[in-house]
Amino acid sequence: MAKKRKIPPVAKMVAGGTAGIIAKTAVAPVERIRILAQTGESRLGTMGTLTKIVKDEGFLGLWRGNVANCLRVFPAKAVLFYSNDMWKSKFKFILKAKDLPPGVGFISGSLAGMTASFATYPLDFARTRLSGTFASKFGEVGIWPVMFKTIQKEGITGLYKGIGPTLFGALPYEGIKFGCYEILGNAILKRKGQAQTSILDQFLCGAVAGTISGFVMYPNDTVRKILQMQERDGKSNFNGALDCYVRTFRNEGLSRFYRGVVPYLSRMIPNSAIQFGIYESFKQWYQRS
Repeated sequence: MAKKRKIPPVAKMVAGGTAGIIAKTAVAPVERIRILAQTGESRLGTMGTLTKIVKDEGFLGLWRGNVANCLRVFPAKAVLFYSNDMWKSKFKFILKAKDLPPGVGFISGSLAGMTASFATYPLDFARTRLSGTFASKFGEVGIWPVMFKTIQKEGITGLYKGIGPTLFGALPYEGIKFGCYEILGNAILKRKGQAQTSILDQFLCGAVAGTISGFVMYPNDTVRKILQMQERDGKSNFNGALDCYVRTFRNEGLSRFYRGVVPYLSRMIPNSAIQFGIYESFKQWYQRS
């Protein structure tokens, strides 16, 4: 049996970043609708919000904020996928094991998620402020104007508003996603064997893993988006993540945390499927070539 080629770190990072950009661009219209609902800017429902975006901003308005998102996604997914593989390799060395126990996938994914989130957070912040409101309400149309105006009004720390729940959420979110993907992938591998495992299996595992992690951690993402939108209109409504959780629940109930969850899950399924499918397919292609 031919020895598999070792994939260099740069190749893994490019593959992860490219997979992330393709996936995010494909589901950007659904993501825009979801963010408008999640931040409270729109309560028109999915079709009502879609209609308003197209009417006010044109068809390309559905991709408003996508450039900022891609600028964030490429380095974030590059670091994420590479870091996950790196941590798994470290754990294999430490445990002196060819195959890792299921729980290790949760740990490596959590560490990778926290690293990637911290490194690219200001871009995520700018994307939310671009996507999280209608263009008719605020005039900023690009990532750099948003970031410069934020620094001018709120200081450099304004770019890190909401980073607490982001890092808190990245640990379990990526841990659950990568952990579930590994468990599902191993189950399919044992049932079908390496030769019979297809790219569709990888897409399916990615879709299921992303849906589970996304639904579990959605309330945390809602709080993060609410905090990121603070002070854009000159007001600061919450004193940190915990205060946002408590007061939002008290004033609007549990359902507020799940506003926008339907479009979120509808975009999470293809988003995670594309990311994992492209990344794993690239690794298999590279090792065979």
